Amino acid sequence: MSVLSACQDAIARLVARRPNSVFASDDEICVEIASLANEAATDIAKANDWQALTEFYELTGDGVTSAFAFPANYDRMIQATDIYDPTNWCWGYEHITDYGQWILRKAQGLGLLPGAWIIRKNQFHFFPTPSSGAEATFPYVSNQWAQSATGSAKALFDRDDDTFVLDDRLLTLALIWRWKSMKGMDYQEDIKNSDIALSQAMARDKGSRPIRKGGSALARLNTRAAWPWNLG
Repeated sequence: MSVLSACQDAIARLVARRPNSVFASDDEICVEIASLANEAATDIAKANDWQALTEFYELTGDGVTSAFAFPANYDRMIQATDIYDPTNWCWGYEHITDYGQWILRKAQGLGLLPGAWIIRKNQFHFFPTPSSGAEATFPYVSNQWAQSATGSAKALFDRDDDTFVLDDRLLTLALIWRWKSMKGMDYQEDIKNSDIALSQAMARDKGSRPIRKGGSALARLNTRAAWPWNLG
């Protein structure tokens, strides 16, 4: 379904008419809804780590580069994930979030292989510098939640024939309460309906988790086996 259909559904419920165009129209409500559509879609995309927006990115070291730019369509890291070394089943890259700890780590030259990473100035920084051919893979959420009629990914709507990568109903419901809020109208029931639909979509987004009879107890408890040797 195109974004036009989602916008038409919202306008129909708000003022009981369905314009033939929204993004190419100068009609007041069409201009307002077109602007709100991008705001609403952005908020919906940021509300969850949607599987439809999940991408995987692989960095490859050259022995010299220690800072790597974000992917062109990068929005954020997947929650509770990390950067992994696909050649090593045991160890991943250590994530350091404190800048003071990062400075100290580099000054002392300390770090477990394959290394540690931090985000600064919209780049992934690694220490030590990844060796030539070293790999680092991570999942992330794309900021391109729209798609053109020709199938090109986009970060905003600007044409009636663009489509929303996620559920169009979420967009329609979000447009209704946002428009009412902008006009100073009561929108409490509408935002409640929108939140319920969003919560339901988030709950079913990645599918159910199967429980297999006779499977590992650790798998059923979502835990991992402990390190089998002494520490230290």
